Amino acid sequence: MQLTIRSIPSSSSGLAMLEAIAALLVLTTGAIGILWWHQKAELRQQQQINQFIAMSLASDLAKRMQVNARQAALYAFGWGESRQSTHDCFASPCSWAQLAQWDISQWQQALRAQLPQGDASVYPLAGKAQWWVISVGWPANKITSASGSCPVRMQCWNLSVRPQR
Repeated sequence: MQLTIRSIPSSSSGLAMLEAIAALLVLTTGAIGILWWHQKAELRQQQQINQFIAMSLASDLAKRMQVNARQAALYAFGWGESRQSTHDCFASPCSWAQLAQWDISQWQQALRAQLPQGDASVYPLAGKAQWWVISVGWPANKITSASGSCPVRMQCWNLSVRPQR
């Protein structure tokens, strides 16, 4: 028995090369699609984490306001406003007004630590006496329009609270 080797016509080898290139394109497109979905999932997860942190921070400030309900108006501040307190209410006794300033200062430090690019605002709820809105914002992964309670390019969590004793 004798083995004979036949040569492959050159047009067939070109076709095989085109098929290989087409297969690589399909594979690359699929890999890019999977990476895109993965990135979207990570962004959604980060937004959910930021929302959970904002909810926790807003709830913490609401509790602080309820403890010091008579001084609720002193807890009001605007976007980008930073408060510092020279009085340490842990180290020595303080008045209710000093407690409000100290609470805001401590709370804003927690905000900067937990949501580094976050911001917040506390303002009276329109049309509702003694009701306050605590709005905590973080950078959005999409362009958002400014609203009365949230700046441009931010997503916000709003909590309405009525501190009373």
